[in-house]
Amino acid sequence: MDKSLIFARDDVAASTIADRVRRGDLARVAPGLYSTEVDRTPEDIVREHMFAIVGRLFPEAIITDRSARTGGATDGVLYVAHTRRPRHLELPGLTVRARTGAGPQPGDVAYPGGLYLASKPRALAENCAPSRARSGQRRTLDEEELGDWIDFLAQNEGVVRLTTWRRQAEQMAATLGVKPEHLARMQRLVGIALGTRPDESTPSSSLAARRSGTPVDQRRVGLFERLAKALRAAAPQSRPLHAVSARYAYLPFYEAYFSNFIEGTEFGVDEAARIVFDAEIPTNRPEDAHDVIGTYRLVGDLEEMNDVGSSPDEFIHLIKRRNAAIMDGRPGTNPGRFKTVGNRAGATVFVDPELVEGTLRAGFRLREYLDTAWERAVYMTFVVAEVHPFDDGNGRTARVMMNAELQAGGQSRIVVPTVFRTDYLDGLRMLSRQDEPSVLIKAMRYAHDFTASVDFSDYSEAKAQLEQANAFEEPESAKRLRILGQRSPEGRPIAPWRADA
Repeated sequence: MDKSLIFARDDVAASTIADRVRRGDLARVAPGLYSTEVDRTPEDIVREHMFAIVGRLFPEAIITDRSARTGGATDGVLYVAHTRRPRHLELPGLTVRARTGAGPQPGDVAYPGGLYLASKPRALAENCAPSRARSGQRRTLDEEELGDWIDFLAQNEGVVRLTTWRRQAEQMAATLGVKPEHLARMQRLVGIALGTRPDESTPSSSLAARRSGTPVDQRRVGLFERLAKALRAAAPQSRPLHAVSARYAYLPFYEAYFSNFIEGTEFGVDEAARIVFDAEIPTNRPEDAHDVIGTYRLVGDLEEMNDVGSSPDEFIHLIKRRNAAIMDGRPGTNPGRFKTVGNRAGATVFVDPELVEGTLRAGFRLREYLDTAWERAVYMTFVVAEVHPFDDGNGRTARVMMNAELQAGGQSRIVVPTVFRTDYLDGLRMLSRQDEPSVLIKAMRYAHDFTASVDFSDYSEAKAQLEQANAFEEPESAKRLRILGQRSPEGRPIAPWRADA
């Protein structure tokens, strides 16, 4: 037991506890529970010491039912089974719902403090039992959730283990009190995952995708859902296209220039302009030059940039076509064809090749829940970047998909200047690695505001405005840059980056 926790039932006199509370040496966490961590909130204490507290109050209880999937609390509720009578307990920030059930079984994992985590076979069996929704959720997984979990296990643990777990669940069902007619739910769903029941229906989109031959990366789909929810809850964002179309004459060039620079295809801006407008291809860098040209031709085609697709099939066709156009000068990278070998960037391992198409299709289906071009733009750039479906050109393809959503929705496009590269990439990483969408949303909102403030009607004038904003600076120079927040007479940000004096 953690020494920072003191229970009233311990061999400690009530008067001693009361004296220590008065002196400030102890803090009351819940009835009969105290802590020496007097500077922390009760919710923080319960969150950190959850297993020790629940293990003391429910010795040899099993974390099972819905909670077995995550191994902890679900939406502030921890579901356990133990051999005593049913009991519910309210703690700060945590509700414990205990039901009568079998004690520890072979395979259950012992936790420090006296709790056990249900083994996979036990959790599969016990989640077959029917239950009613209480406080917004059921004790056990519903059929869609159970199907999603079985698909996750098939994907991450393999079908051999899943087959073994099904057999073990069947063997222990009677001991656990799970009726045969209830166990049939799990047996049917596992059969779908294994491909032995191809004609069975399921409300689980993940399991249905696996059955159809396009399985999904469930963790990534969970990130897509999280981002979509955050975008809908965020403040509105709108930067409508200016009435004078000439204002955007050179926007496609700067969009292509910066999008390639971010990916390491680095030219001076005037050299890039000569490549694009005068066909001056440097003899020592023809492939890099064609990257810029391919991107420019794509984003400069208004008909192309107004096409966002209306179905998963059209979406798949679009991203393949656009990647092929961008990477046309590098045939060795298999332009327009999904990767066959996994890829990564630093600590981020992207979606497995076999899960690429299914995950992209699932991502596109979630797009329909977003209301505005801005929301869809931020969402789609993350979907493509996070899946990383191609051998090369993924970032550029993701930003093309982003700006197509904006163009089709009558909104200003987004340019990600060189100096803002770290902010943009950090936003993607924070969501990918830490499930935090706010950084990406904030970064893209700022880049949207900035791009809308620049007049791209003239090459030299646009370049001057971008230079004034230090847009061409390397991200490493951010130590001497700060956000200025300067605004034009119309109230738009015009110089968000400026070197300190």
